[in-house]
Amino acid sequence: MNPSSTSSSERRYRLRRWAINALLVVAIVGGIELVLRIPAVEARLPIRTLYHETGVVVRLDTLTRLLESYGRMDVLFVGSSVVRCNINPSVFDSVVGGGGEPAVVSFNAGLSGFWPASVRLYLEDLWLPRAKPSLVVQGIRFAELFPSKRARRFDRIVTGVVESAWEHPGPLNGATAWAFETFRILQYRGTLPSWLMRWRDGVPAAVEEDEVRVFTDSRGWTPRTPTLDVVLARQLLRNENPNPRLDDRDCCRDALEAIRQSARAVRRTGAEYILVNVPEHAFRWSGVDGGERYAAYLTLLRAFANSEGFEFIDVTRGDPDAFSSPREFSDYQHMSPDGARRFTALLAAELRARFDPKLTASSGR
Repeated sequence: MNPSSTSSSERRYRLRRWAINALLVVAIVGGIELVLRIPAVEARLPIRTLYHETGVVVRLDTLTRLLESYGRMDVLFVGSSVVRCNINPSVFDSVVGGGGEPAVVSFNAGLSGFWPASVRLYLEDLWLPRAKPSLVVQGIRFAELFPSKRARRFDRIVTGVVESAWEHPGPLNGATAWAFETFRILQYRGTLPSWLMRWRDGVPAAVEEDEVRVFTDSRGWTPRTPTLDVVLARQLLRNENPNPRLDDRDCCRDALEAIRQSARAVRRTGAEYILVNVPEHAFRWSGVDGGERYAAYLTLLRAFANSEGFEFIDVTRGDPDAFSSPREFSDYQHMSPDGARRFTALLAAELRARFDPKLTASSGR
């Protein structure tokens, strides 16, 4: 037998085996990928972990279902948990549309602890490409203009595999982020150990992040209870203080820069950008100089918005006592469902008056 012929046959045999094994791997991985996309299976699994914050996945899935239902997204609300709890898109759409078929379809993408830098990151690289809104409304409150221990640390957020690619773009990072955002099998990395840890004696242990923090209705809104009077009776806010005087604009320079970048990112898509003051309970502006402190804060934002060429809306009309009922709050910044209903209705009335032609046109896209 010709040795060269035997060697050639062995190479063909090895090549066929390699091809068969590769096809088997692809088939197995593809099968797992398909199974992970079955709604009944997904409902049994932990929340996917491709982003730093699991709430992002919950809201993204909710947004996807909304887009499938309406085929469009008109108004996107972004910001921290005060946006998530204080702006109810269903109320907004009802007021703008006059209670009938939605003339406007809105969605709330607010997330816990997201200060302006984090809002900018996700707005630019996730919400704008996915939602393609005509109007973006960013909510802000006084404390979010400054660094805070209550904020999620931006330097930790951008260590996520996808967020890192957003913040540090490049071919390799881009390909990695695309793979994680495309394939479910990658999105569940690390979930098996955490899921197993939830089982003790056959009973799944409660996880606050999954069961409470990321709860959302079909429009991204999270109702907040109990009301402030109940919370105060339990003496749960004894360490809270009124907002201080805003004496130095340099202290909030980073926040203003992040807001500026958000506005510019929105405009690059052809959409409109609006900054909105999210009212806090009157306690935050209590004291003999409370009105002056509140006016200084609003003056800063209004001047900043004017310099950047976008709208700034304050439904309180400069009145620090405009939202003072304990029935309208759950703490001094998160509103109860009643408070969210009133604030959202006031905001919707402002936007309907200023942008009704644009919003009406967007509904016919």
